[in-house]
Amino acid sequence: MLQCPTCLETNEQLKMGKNRSGSQRYCCKHCGKKYTPDPNLNGYPDDLRKKAILMCLDGQTFRSIARKLDINHQTVVNWVNHYVAQSARAIYKRPKN
Repeated sequence: MLQCPTCLETNEQLKMGKNRSGSQRYCCKHCGKKYTPDPNLNGYPDDLRKKAILMCLDGQTFRSIARKLDINHQTVVNWVNHYVAQSARAIYKRPKN
């Protein structure tokens, strides 16, 4: 049985639709608090991002990576650009005067 995180009541927990990530939302009829007991995370897991970056470093094209991982090619481009920017910042860090 579901329990309200605010008033800890277990009776009369109403379904209130779903949030953007697809998790079920509930509303406590006693205190009116809306909550999500088991939220889903938005976005892709870090393992998938690392795999896409490694595939790119191996010489595969963005579109072929996207096809193999079943994601959008622009997402792969964004991940690789972010990785390159982070790497460049770490390598070319200038000492402060």
